[in-house]
Amino acid sequence: MTHIYNNQFFDYIDGGARASARRMIGLIRPWLGMQSVLDLGCGRGAWLAEWIKAGVTDVTGVDGAYVDRTALLVPGHAFLAADLTRPVETGRRFDLAQSLEVGEHLPETASATLVDSLTRASDRVLFSAAVNGQGGEFHVNEQPLSFWQDLFAAQGYTAFDCIRPNLRHAGDVEPWYRYNTVLYVNAAGRAGLPQQVLEREIPAGTALENAGSLGWRMRRSVVSFLPRPAVTRIAQVRAAAIARQARRQEA
Repeated sequence: MTHIYNNQFFDYIDGGARASARRMIGLIRPWLGMQSVLDLGCGRGAWLAEWIKAGVTDVTGVDGAYVDRTALLVPGHAFLAADLTRPVETGRRFDLAQSLEVGEHLPETASATLVDSLTRASDRVLFSAAVNGQGGEFHVNEQPLSFWQDLFAAQGYTAFDCIRPNLRHAGDVEPWYRYNTVLYVNAAGRAGLPQQVLEREIPAGTALENAGSLGWRMRRSVVSFLPRPAVTRIAQVRAAAIARQARRQEA
């Protein structure tokens, strides 16, 4: 990783992540019936904590060594420190591997490595990453959804756009999750998928399109014209304000 993310950053993202995770897990767990989950770029484990609450206790999270172990939301044995720009090996397969809003924090040269780590870990991958103009703290690799779709296709994984249609109006889900999240599945992972997932398969050669409300699209359009340092600074100021508010509410 080229940037160290501190507790303030995670204080900001964890609240929205947990609320979003509860809604999304409630949607997809009946479809996939998983018993084990790997999360690459887990932070302090907000999503994994919600998977555990939903009954999936076999979880592993991977993120940088900078994550404060005393602030983990999952058991310490469930966390693995690793550099996501390099191949991640856990020595096993999982029912589901996920990486949500992480790829934009890695250099573009590490994109294929992240996808390879995910596909070596599971036949089914839940994935989202910031699209062009989304903005955020040290977003160095914002890409259209089709960029990641092509990388997964090279590994034999097909996109199923089954999540975004169900959550596009879900106000309790952060926009980056409800507009960017796609399920990628290989031939083995396809077996047993319910009809409501199968009918959302994106045919080979058809590119996933970026989504979002009018307000979200306008926001992205404005942000795309700003210099990256300014976007990062705006994100940091906003994160600090939200993190302070969250801490006051917990006090």
